[in-house]
Order: sequence, then structure tokens, then C-alpha cells
Amino acid sequence: MYIIQYIDINSNTVYFILPMVLFKVDVDKDGAICFSEMLTIMMKMQQKSQEQEDLKKVFQIMDRDGNKRISRSELKSALKLYVNKNVTKEELDKIMNEIDFDMDGQISFLEFSHCLHYFQASE
Repeated sequence: MYIIQYIDINSNTVYFILPMVLFKVDVDKDGAICFSEMLTIMMKMQQKSQEQEDLKKVFQIMDRDGNKRISRSELKSALKLYVNKNVTKEELDKIMNEIDFDMDGQISFLEFSHCLHYFQASE
């Protein structure tokens, strides 16, 4: 069981049970999360937050009309401009089918970020 020990004002010890996913950050495997391990968690959370902000910026650049969705034409333009790739209608259809989970013909930020995380994980 993984815990963080906390001592309250009255010097009584209180234990908070944490999920088993914190097993990964318990480097010394002592069953508790020490200060340096907690710092590691916080740094990773901050890094994820920065990655999310970077993704938002890229999404906003691709979303030329600012409607918080990337249309087929915006995606095609972005691929041509930033990747120097002229995609065919068939290639664009394939990309949209893989990314556009709700099949509304546009890519939301959630779909965009899921797509990028999928490709990063497969590398």
C-alpha cells in the first residue's frame, strides 16, 4: 500500500492512501512517497501541462478561422504549409477517418491531442 505520511498540528499521524499508479514514482520501493519522489511527480505534471499548452498553440495556428475546430481545408493547408505535403483527397479522407472520432467532419482539440499522443506512443 502506498501512502504519504502527514503530521497534523496536534502531532497525530494521518495517512493518505494513494493509487497503485504511484508505484512507478516510488523509486526506492519503500511503500511511501518521499519528498524527492513527490517533486518528481510535480515536475512531470508541470511538463505535461507545458506540453498541453504547446499543443494548444499548434492547434490554434492550424485553426485559421478560430472556431476551435480544424476543418478539412485547414488540415490540408497546414499539411502543405508546415509539412510541405500536398495530400490527395483520398489521403485527406484517410487522415480525417483516423482522427475525427465523432465523425463531424472537423477535428476538435481533444481529437487533435489524442491523435498526437497516439503517434508519439507508437514512435
